[in-house]
Amino acid sequence: MADTNDNKGAQPRVELSIPEQTAAPADSFLLSSREVRHWTEQLPVANVGETARQVYKTLTSFNRMQIPTLVRAEVIELFREPVRYINTNITKHYLNVGFPLSPKAQKAALLATELCNEIAISYKILFLEQVLGDEHNFNQKLVIVAAQRALQYMKQRMFHNLLVYCDYQKGLWREAHYLYAWASQNHVHQIGVKDNSKFIWKRQSVQSIEDVYKGMLLIATTSPYRLTQSHLRRVHDKLPEWSKLTEVGSISDLDNHSAGIFYLNLWSDEPPKKSISPAQSNDSRFRAFDLNAILSEARCEYEEAEWESPTHLDHDHQHLSRSLLKSLIRGWNKSLERKFARNTLQHELFAIVGLSNLLRLLEKNIEEAAEEQVTKKQEDQGAINTSSRLTWNDSVFSTLAIASPVSNQGGDSMFSDSSNLASSLLGTTVDADPQNMFDKLARDPNAAFSVLTYNESVEGYCLGWKESYPMKVRVGDILGIRSPNNPDEYSVAVARWLKDTDEKQLYIGIQVLASSCSPVTITPGTKASSNPQNQYRCLLMSGGGIENERRGILTNTRAFELNTIMTMVTEFGEHQIKLTKWVESNNNFIHYYFSYADAQPKETNAKSGDDFQDLWHDL
Repeated sequence: MADTNDNKGAQPRVELSIPEQTAAPADSFLLSSREVRHWTEQLPVANVGETARQVYKTLTSFNRMQIPTLVRAEVIELFREPVRYINTNITKHYLNVGFPLSPKAQKAALLATELCNEIAISYKILFLEQVLGDEHNFNQKLVIVAAQRALQYMKQRMFHNLLVYCDYQKGLWREAHYLYAWASQNHVHQIGVKDNSKFIWKRQSVQSIEDVYKGMLLIATTSPYRLTQSHLRRVHDKLPEWSKLTEVGSISDLDNHSAGIFYLNLWSDEPPKKSISPAQSNDSRFRAFDLNAILSEARCEYEEAEWESPTHLDHDHQHLSRSLLKSLIRGWNKSLERKFARNTLQHELFAIVGLSNLLRLLEKNIEEAAEEQVTKKQEDQGAINTSSRLTWNDSVFSTLAIASPVSNQGGDSMFSDSSNLASSLLGTTVDADPQNMFDKLARDPNAAFSVLTYNESVEGYCLGWKESYPMKVRVGDILGIRSPNNPDEYSVAVARWLKDTDEKQLYIGIQVLASSCSPVTITPGTKASSNPQNQYRCLLMSGGGIENERRGILTNTRAFELNTIMTMVTEFGEHQIKLTKWVESNNNFIHYYFSYADAQPKETNAKSGDDFQDLWHDL
């Protein structure tokens, strides 16, 4: 149980983790900031891999040496630019790619987090030397800079970790809470620290310990495992602006029961949470994190923002898309709780990733079914006309032995096994054991493949995604899901979150949007166009999550204007439709609701056949 106000005078233990240090070699160039500067200038920056190797090995050695305080402070500042350069160049290996990551991408992501961690360690060493050292040598400016820089690189480490959907590193939040609590208790948490960068525009950046800490809290409140990598980067770019709109304070001062309040325990290793118990609200270790000012800004920005779509990529990182703002506002207003119970159930499904791949597969199935129907019709017609074309004088049949006209299986033995007949007459080989229908698909990287569920609910599944699967997946990807019991129907799902656990097992949470679907083509206007440039492939959804009056389509080709008449061509004919609502969109798809414009309204005042027409059903 949480303690109460009796803890007001208590202080958290020093919970900063640093490696053990030994005496530095007398000839080490790390003992001179001038030599380190010369070394950094000689780095082979054209070879990012070699630069990364040298910087990482030198940093790890540096943090395990006993270095004079002022020398360490000067030297670690020289490492910041090489680390920034390396991380900027290696992130391309794990950005905008599918998951699970390749071994090379995994190592690149791990290197980025470890470089940030090593720089954070250097600043934590400086901080502890000041806080726990001789008070006569205490340097207030240095300790504030060390705390701010340590938090800054802890935030960068967390950010690179979240980009690959890994959990928070152990001890990350405990150390962040401690540094903020120390700064707040000593009333230095709001003192600005300049960014000593070689880039002039970055030198204007002034952030306090509290600003950086609130930036960390903000990232955690966005449900980062539900964001695409591009969305998470846009949120990260907004942190300097947004962090100044938030406030951290006592629960009694800030908790006004409004929507945008989160809570944090300064003595824990946990991120902010949306709710706490009544006992915890009176505990001095807990604080409130108020985001209501950001909520107001986000709502105003939402009204002017544009929807995100596959054909409209907003490259202005200062303005967020309506899709992202909608997700953030939802998460800040209330905790994202499950609507339905989750049942542990493992069974096999067949899945295909990507809207384009799903459309191709469905179209291929329709074509094969049509070809099979034509072939069957031709075979049936040929069987009917066989007697008129064949005579017993044909050389093929001249040596054919006639078996008993009635077999023990109740049919004509000569035609009971048509495959053996074809083999004997034409010399072809026929496989007696038909293959599983998905054996062929398993060899096709663009076809459905077997996946295993870990649990399921009314709305979707949690899947384990393995490296051996032929397709990668990202947050926001469309998936086609087929149950082995129904080979003709695919349900439509969207990947809502990814999580890479400590066991190196990737989990994906999917929400089923519709229980069935079919490929269609739409053309702007009242007539179907024969010009392929005016035809747009879409996915028609029905059943499941789609209400009867809310029919849906998915497209990844272009964005269409709402409330305009369009012609939809299905395998059964043409229909005029009108897009009524833009439901959801991201860089992979757009989801619309539509209504049939050519539907005939029901006649409510139809002329009756006789004077008693309305009486017949009541008698």
